[in-house]
Amino acid sequence: MKDAMSNTDIMLVLPEARKASEGAFIKNIYSHGQVFILKLYQPIVGNSQLLIEPGRRIHLTEFQRVAPKTPSKFVTVLRKYLRDKRVISLKQHDLDRIVVLEVGDDSGTHKLVAELFGDGNLILLDSDDRIFVAQHYKRMRDRDLVPKAKYDLPPPRGVDVLALDNYSLQDVMSDSKANVVRTLASRLNLDALSCEEICTLAGVSSKAMASDLDEKTLADLRAGLQQYADRLKAGVREPRVVLEEPDEGQTEQSPIAFLPFEFQFYRGHPVKGFDTFSQAIDNFFGVTESEKPEEETDGALAKERNRLQTIIDKQQESVSTLRTKAEELRVSGELIYAHLQTVQEVLETITKARAGGLSWEEIVQRIEKGKKKSLKSAAIIKRIMPSEAQIVMDLSGTSVTLDVRLSAQDNAAAAYEQAKRAEAKAEGAESQIEKTQVQLVEMQKTVEKAPETRGPLRARKQKWYERFRWFFSSEGFLVLGGRDAKSNELLAKRQMAANDVFLHAALHGAPYVVIKVPDQPPGQQTLLEAAQFAVSFSSAWQDGLSTGDAYWVNPEQVSFTPPTGEYLPQGAVMLYGTKNYIRGVPVEIAVGVVFEEDYVLPVSGPTSAVSVSTPYHVRVVPGRTSKGQLVKEILGHIGRMLEDDRARLISRMPEEDLMRMLPPGNGDLLS
Repeated sequence: MKDAMSNTDIMLVLPEARKASEGAFIKNIYSHGQVFILKLYQPIVGNSQLLIEPGRRIHLTEFQRVAPKTPSKFVTVLRKYLRDKRVISLKQHDLDRIVVLEVGDDSGTHKLVAELFGDGNLILLDSDDRIFVAQHYKRMRDRDLVPKAKYDLPPPRGVDVLALDNYSLQDVMSDSKANVVRTLASRLNLDALSCEEICTLAGVSSKAMASDLDEKTLADLRAGLQQYADRLKAGVREPRVVLEEPDEGQTEQSPIAFLPFEFQFYRGHPVKGFDTFSQAIDNFFGVTESEKPEEETDGALAKERNRLQTIIDKQQESVSTLRTKAEELRVSGELIYAHLQTVQEVLETITKARAGGLSWEEIVQRIEKGKKKSLKSAAIIKRIMPSEAQIVMDLSGTSVTLDVRLSAQDNAAAAYEQAKRAEAKAEGAESQIEKTQVQLVEMQKTVEKAPETRGPLRARKQKWYERFRWFFSSEGFLVLGGRDAKSNELLAKRQMAANDVFLHAALHGAPYVVIKVPDQPPGQQTLLEAAQFAVSFSSAWQDGLSTGDAYWVNPEQVSFTPPTGEYLPQGAVMLYGTKNYIRGVPVEIAVGVVFEEDYVLPVSGPTSAVSVSTPYHVRVVPGRTSKGQLVKEILGHIGRMLEDDRARLISRMPEEDLMRMLPPGNGDLLS
């Protein structure tokens, strides 16, 4: 009975695993004995699970398993360094039973090495390929697996069956004192079952001694080997699990092998087909009873709940894509205006050339000549797409696509208009997400067995200012901040009244901040807190700065009309008159929760302000902890401050709600 994946099995299953893994984020890691599960999320594709059992197998799994209550120390380390990081690549080392998962982000990379031979091992390497932590440490004749040692791959084993053209089969078989199967398995780095299949294809007895083979038998064996190699190169086709041949009176057959394609060796055996090789392997090994989750009390409700969550996941991905597209289009529009004269000259030159009868090929040739002469107008042209009447220009290091049939100004206007449409779609999707989340919460209420102790948060109607970033100052003033370019514009144009105060950090990438003033002007403390709010939610956070400057002006100093002859990008403002600077404010926020009857509301802002609203808060500064992990740490710290009933309420709060209260970028808790 086959009980582990061969090197060729690994080669054939990796395209499936790679499709689900590369580009995905590792959301969590669990272990069930020797079985490790990596929970993955890939934009557009969605959720998947990569299973690694050192010494035996690696594949995607569809089985749902109970998450262990207490992770092992090894899993805890893996979570710390791999969770919320993106999978860069998933590769097999040569044709060995070694798979390397490279994971990382802008801060660095790690490699998770799965050794699937022998007793197996799972090893985490740092960016220098040194052993950071391993499932098993050991010293061997040819290498040592110990902390901080350079990871050495095991010595190569046998001839690569896919590169056998470079070798003589007679040389491979020479001097062997074993039978054909043993000789092939030891010298070609193949498993015994594959060697049996080669012999079956060749019509050669697997028990024949290698030393007894004549030239005709060697030729037949070579043909069988080539046929098997061709099947490997063709990839997975009709994957299956082979069942034992039924005996008289037997009602159920046990599985004896999993295969990527049909094996002649098992001709006549019953088989069970699958859509993917991973599914075949997953079904073959199955899952133990102790790993299975308890069945839902109502299968229909559980199915509906999963459907709603899938909708939310897809909508959130759509929002992210649309927001990114809108931002790229706005940048394109701004760059066109910034290089308006140059862009217009290029477009007019191409238009005149086409009107004069020049072909696109001739135009491209002239552009190449211009580049050789270092002409600026030619140098910025990266690509021409005649079939789409488009040209790609390099404007300040950014590729911008333009329609040659439009003027430079019309191209910029089109970019802004497309950005508006993308933002409108994103807002519509966000609105739908909120509605679906309410449905999901109500569904969860029905499914939960013990609502009195595990009840989810009730849906809460948001207040108007919660569409922005916000906090109440220690003096009681409502302070608002923009979340993006569109909400900046909305805040400054529609929400800022004549009595309010406008603030901005003295650097790029900062939100507009408005102090709402109903009557008496705010005191110095509120101005300081609003300045800290503006700086903390600016690019100063991502840059890891500890302090920053901000300034405030009165509403009448803020204008949305540019000076004559100048262009003002959408959402931008002109400030006139004296700016009142507040210098050296700390880049730091407090994050906490406020309880309103049966509701819990996350809040963030300067510590002096948040501490007035709630005693349940923690301080956060720019750091290295990813936002996903940081949210978990914040919830954990706050949860330990609360009595049991409120702590349970906190545990049911969606992490996304708290994540929206944090500045963009990583951070650390301040003890």
